Formats: sequence, structure tokens, C-alpha cells
Amino acid sequence: MKFSDIRDRIVNNPGFRTLDEVRKAGYRIVKERDGNRYFLAKPDELKPLLVRLGDIAEVRFGIKTGANDFFYLEPIECTVKDVVEIGSHNPKVPVQVKNGVGWTGAIESGWLHAIIKSPREIKTLQVQLDDLRHLVFMPPEEVYKDKKEKHHLLDRYPLAAAYIRWGEKKGYPKRPTLAGRTYWWIIEASCSPLLWWKSIGERYGCLYNPLLLPTDQRNYFIHPSKAIDPIVLLAILNSTIDRLIVETQAREMTGAYTIIELSVEQARRKLTLDPSCFSSIGTTRLRDSFFRLAKCDNQSIFAELGFARCSKDRCKHPHHPNEYVHPESLTLQQVQQASPHRFEMDKEIFDALGLTEEERKEVYRAVCQLVWERINKAKSVKRNG
Repeated sequence: MKFSDIRDRIVNNPGFRTLDEVRKAGYRIVKERDGNRYFLAKPDELKPLLVRLGDIAEVRFGIKTGANDFFYLEPIECTVKDVVEIGSHNPKVPVQVKNGVGWTGAIESGWLHAIIKSPREIKTLQVQLDDLRHLVFMPPEEVYKDKKEKHHLLDRYPLAAAYIRWGEKKGYPKRPTLAGRTYWWIIEASCSPLLWWKSIGERYGCLYNPLLLPTDQRNYFIHPSKAIDPIVLLAILNSTIDRLIVETQAREMTGAYTIIELSVEQARRKLTLDPSCFSSIGTTRLRDSFFRLAKCDNQSIFAELGFARCSKDRCKHPHHPNEYVHPESLTLQQVQQASPHRFEMDKEIFDALGLTEEERKEVYRAVCQLVWERINKAKSVKRNG
């Protein structure tokens, strides 16, 4: 098409008469997505909307203990939150705990840290101590700092030292997963405010971890670059458009309940919306809408999109309890009514992408259809197995 054919349709043309003038001024001509208008834009104004997650954040594994049955503990006759509060006041106060192989006993609270062991424990997108059930056996900060005097420092914590000796008698230091450590009982753990949910079923979420708690390898740590607002990135990663990307890029895991997973490398390569494409107003709206959504229960995708769940006992429908899920019938009004905060947050994302109402509806339908097919595929295999 000749420049003369579109010149009068360039909305922001300052008076260029030829294509050569446009190029010399450093502009490119861009056609609007759905229409016949054209715009002039500098190359640096044409940043891609989608970027790889690994280009804007560091993605790393959660904790690999090497011996979950030793390092993961459950409190007895108190809660994880109670233990954290006790330890914050006096790390030497003993707390009764049990491990995964039947040991029970007391350990100083300073060695017991709240941990996000499984996404199943988390009820909302914001991690809260009230939801957690497990502790991880890790030294207080003073033990980490003084590397030359670790065994001397253990003398200050006789109960923790006794638990370590119990572990030595059980042969934990000889395990291949622990034998290479200088001190087999020390876990090097880092934390981040964002946690990627590795295994995805009907529920999904990128978790907000404001307390910077450690997490098991079933989650990944996400450390946004300094230029990225972590809450805006959280909103994007929890949007329905991002779920669509995940559903189409993740690998399907076989089993009685089909889930999908992204490896760390896949998560790093995963495309996501660039947070820098939002205006200051859009950024504020995204932050506000995410915090409202984060207070709500993290539900099945079907519930979030407004589909009823069968509550009949012994229902024999082959798609139970999701027999009322019909993606083709979904409407935007249905989503808005079922999940107003999700709808509000998604709207900011859709607006940035310039999606029409019909296209927004198709995003919801596509996600719903993909999850529905995945879940019912597993049920079909189980029935015919």
C-alpha cells in the first residue's frame, strides 16, 4: 500500500507528506488492531506487550531439604502461628513437635520456622500464618553467621542438639541428599515476596508472601527485578490471561488427577505481560484490585467463573462434580457476578491488551474449556483403567 493511500488516516501526523520524511524523523507507521486508523510511533515506544518471566524476574526452586521426614515438623497442642510468636519473644522456649517418622519431643522455638509446605494449605492468594500446618527445622540467624563456631553454638540449644544427634543415629547424614553438606542439618534457604505455584489443578495462584516465609520446592521463588513492582507482577501472574498462557505451555502430568506443571526453566521462558506497559493509573488500579482479590478464598477456576458445583452424594454423572460446567455458555456478566474482584483485575489486563468484549469472553471460555478437558480426561482414564 502506498503512503499516499494512508496519509490522511494517520491520526498523529504532524504534517509529513512522504514516507521518506517519516523515516528521517525516526518514526514507524503502526495500524490500529481493529480498524483503519494509523499512528506514528518511535521504535522505543513499540515495546512488546509480552516478555519472558525470566527477563524481568529471577525464578528459583524452593527448599530441597534432602530429608522431609526429619526437617518438616508439626506442632503439638499449638499452632504454627503460636510457635512463631513464641520464638519472636524468646527463641529458647521449648515447643513440642513431631516429625514424619513418629518422633515426638521438644525443640527450642528459635529452630522452628513456619514454612509453606504445600499450596493446598493456602486459602487465599496472600500467605497467612493461620493457614500453615508445618514448621521447618532451621538454625537461628546467629548459627548461620558464626560458621566457625556452629557446634559451640549448639550448646546454647540443647534440645535442638539432641534432635540432631537423634538424626545422626538414624543415619540421616549418610543419605546421598545430605552427605555433601558441611553440616547436614543446615538448610540454606532464601525467601521472596512472590511464590510460583508449581502444580496446577483446578485451583491456581501466584502467592503473595509478605512475611518472606520459606517454601518447599513445590513452589518456586520469584524475585522481581528492581524496576518491577512486585504487586503489579503478582496481579499479572494471577490474571486469567496468564492462566491461559500457563495452560497452553505447561506439561501435563499423568495420574488419577491430571495436573499441569512448569519446570523452573519453563517458568523462566514463560511469556507474561510486561508490567511496564501499564500507566501509573493502571498500575494503581492493578495493585488495588489484586489486594482485594487476595482477601478472597482461592477457588476452583470453575467457581471463579460462576459455574455451580454438584453437591449430591454418590452422584454417578461421569463429569461429577463439574457436570454443570459448560464453557460455551459463559458470559462476562456471569464472571463479574461470581468474582467481582477477579473481573475487575482482569479488566485492567484486558484493557492493556485492547481486547474486545467478545475476545474477553473467549479468554474465559478457553481457560475453562482447557481445565475442564484436562480434569475429565483424568477421570475417563481412571474409569477405563
